[in-house]
Amino acid sequence: MTIAIILGTRPEIIKMAPVIRECERRGLDYSVIHTSLFRSRQMDHL
Repeated sequence: MTIAIILGTRPEIIKMAPVIRECERRGLDYSVIHTSLFRSRQMDHL
């Protein structure tokens, strides 16, 4: 089974970082899907 982590905005990425780290720590199979909601070139560099 693969866990899908779906994100759309930078605040969501920051909030989900601990969940992603925990998935890595436990060796779980996961995918991060970024919807690029509110994407801007300035945010790409942060």
